[in-house]
Amino acid sequence: MDALRRSTTRKDDGGSVLRVYGSQPHRGLLPAGYNRVKITRVKPKPSTGTGFSRWRLRTVEAAELPVLTDTMSGKHQGFLYFDGHASVSFAWLGDTESGELHFTPAAGGKAESLTRRGDIRGVVTVPGSGFLAVSTWGRWTLERR
Repeated sequence: MDALRRSTTRKDDGGSVLRVYGSQPHRGLLPAGYNRVKITRVKPKPSTGTGFSRWRLRTVEAAELPVLTDTMSGKHQGFLYFDGHASVSFAWLGDTESGELHFTPAAGGKAESLTRRGDIRGVVTVPGSGFLAVSTWGRWTLERR
């Protein structure tokens, strides 16, 4: 899914927001100022099926997102709101023990990775209010400190 900004005189491509594999639900954040998305569906090898499973796209207001106030856990992907500046401990649980934590400022801007590849647990500093996106193959837990 790519972010697009379209007006009567111009169309800007904001780049990839989300890549989805599998049938579980996924969430992506459309950067501030962008008002459209472009969906590109990739068909797998001819022998593995059509590559066109059901999907839907819906918008969620920021007020509908869970807020990280204490401890939160989940499985696979999570998308939540973070208020203020604080430290957050994270842990990727399960067999794969790998994941990513990204922060996008509430005012908009580019997503910033808070974790490094290979990290399985640790503490990161969230620079302010905004959105946290968790992506892992297993279970995850976040704790505000």
